[in-house]
Amino acid sequence: MPYIGKQPLAGDFKKLGSLTASATATYALTYNGAAFKPANAESLIVSLNGVTQAPNDAYSVSGSNIVFASNLSASDSIDYILALGEVGNSTVPADGTVTTAKLSSTISRGGVANIRVNPNSLTDNTTIASGENALVAGPFTLAATLTVNGTFTVV
Repeated sequence: MPYIGKQPLAGDFKKLGSLTASATATYALTYNGAAFKPANAESLIVSLNGVTQAPNDAYSVSGSNIVFASNLSASDSIDYILALGEVGNSTVPADGTVTTAKLSSTISRGGVANIRVNPNSLTDNTTIASGENALVAGPFTLAATLTVNGTFTVV
């Protein structure tokens, strides 16, 4: 899709499956053939008969359904529904875009002596693959199985 200006580099924008209007107000939302549950009505852009609809006035969301304020008819056209993002789902940030201010509070946010805090025990079975290196600062307790095929160092 061409853009005027700079193309968006982030976001999880999805055009949802086509819907055919009939004598009802409720329609199932899908993406790639699977049920799609938007975070809320405000996270959708809905075009009905060529007019963008106002969230919570013209339609609402209930689970994976869109519910229009009144029944549509077969002569209505649901042109498209665009989902602007999904709350709670993982998104991979672009390379070089994550700063220390966005990282866990266990890492200092400035100066030359950044500190990483690690847990003092291993509680989930873990494998260090061949070609991988792992490092922990002790004391450190193994409370699960640790399989080392690469390098593991305790300091």
